[in-house]
Amino acid sequence: MASSPPQFFKVILPPSLEHKKLRIPPKFVRDFGHELSEDATLAVPNGRPWRVRLKRDEGGVWFDDGWYDFAKYYSVSAGYFSVFKYDKNSNFRVLIFDFTACEINYKREEGSKLDKRSRQSAANYSFENFKAKHKYRECEPQINKCRKEELVEKNESDDGGGGDIEYNLWDLLTEMGICISKKHRAFSTEESKRVLKIARSLNLKYPTSLIILPSSSITHNRVYVPATFAKHFASRDAKSMEVRVSNERHKFMNMNVCWRENGGFALSMTELVEDENLKEGDIFIFELISKRVAVLNLSIYHL
Repeated sequence: MASSPPQFFKVILPPSLEHKKLRIPPKFVRDFGHELSEDATLAVPNGRPWRVRLKRDEGGVWFDDGWYDFAKYYSVSAGYFSVFKYDKNSNFRVLIFDFTACEINYKREEGSKLDKRSRQSAANYSFENFKAKHKYRECEPQINKCRKEELVEKNESDDGGGGDIEYNLWDLLTEMGICISKKHRAFSTEESKRVLKIARSLNLKYPTSLIILPSSSITHNRVYVPATFAKHFASRDAKSMEVRVSNERHKFMNMNVCWRENGGFALSMTELVEDENLKEGDIFIFELISKRVAVLNLSIYHL
């Protein structure tokens, strides 16, 4: 039985459209970056290849010139989900899924992306117009195949070819602006599913950090908050913080703070451990709702 091609998935976020470039997951680059040339091709089912320039910088490798043309042509919007299957020689087959979690209807191209009219229309097409013009589409069962969940399951089980969910999950959460401690880079498959589901449900308005409670947090009644989140605080002089626990009671708690040399901090949570019956594997979502007086909102997702 032939092995499946290497693949990775990307949730399309607003910066990918605003800045007109899409980052390739670093793990895929580590495994296959030596094979990638300056130009790549993207092809959807029944579609001609679109030539896209690959850009390398300190931030990684990106689909750059041509990526926005491709996204615009297929009406890709923020929140869409794409799977990239790698066919070697910088060639990628692309599957696109919309808000309904169903594969879109692909337009049949009459000409290459490289024609002059296509390039000119893309140059005159703003991101705001793109968002205003987009309309939600109902899934058409006879044509579209609702395969998003199937592909995610397959992607999680593939251990070759840059398709592992653990690294894609880390990459996704970072792009979303959710801070995670480096200690939580390694997610199990079940943790990945839970975290991804929770992250997609969030309405991100404030600096946000996601923490999976380790056993040490329960034992020592402390939760460690990463430096990437702590940098949003206006001052490091606070000895305690107001934490609003978003549960049925919306309880406010005053938690002692211990600032760490790495830039992060630890919160004492003895009372919280008892009140909420916390266990290893529970997920904390911290939101910094006030920088000036250091007020945090805490949502708890029990295992």
